[in-house]
Amino acid sequence: MAENKHSTDGIAEDLIRSMVQMAAAELHVKTLIEKRTSEIENGLIDIDDPEVLGKQFSLIGELQDEIIELAQIRREDMLYLYELYGSNGDKEKWCQVKHLAMASMTAFEAWQASANDVELLNKALRKNALFIKTLCAFLGTEITECAACFSDIIKGGLIDEASNL
Repeated sequence: MAENKHSTDGIAEDLIRSMVQMAAAELHVKTLIEKRTSEIENGLIDIDDPEVLGKQFSLIGELQDEIIELAQIRREDMLYLYELYGSNGDKEKWCQVKHLAMASMTAFEAWQASANDVELLNKALRKNALFIKTLCAFLGTEITECAACFSDIIKGGLIDEASNL
């Protein structure tokens, strides 16, 4: 049996989860930047007070630095994953993977915030399936929409079974 250097210890799977969480963190920081900017634009803070306004701009600057750092770490994770699979995937899927990672996580959070709304859960699962399918193309692995099958694929498992889904 050939050695599975990609995820013997779950490296790829863990790195994918980490990348998704970094993308979600980027989105949350972006939301905070938008909130702080909106507070200025809509007069929700005292813009005539230089100290208050200065603090707000300072906070926005800190958030901008934070989002740059988060994005860089996520990009490094994505590049590491792409290279882990021999750089044989479709690199043009890069942005789509990033956006679908954010969409699937945000949809999951919407379901978590609901009273177990089945429709929201189904939407989250559909977005996650599309994320996995696009991630497979990005990495150059067997294409699947099934999370468990994808896990097996990256562990060198049920590649043939996944293609029958």
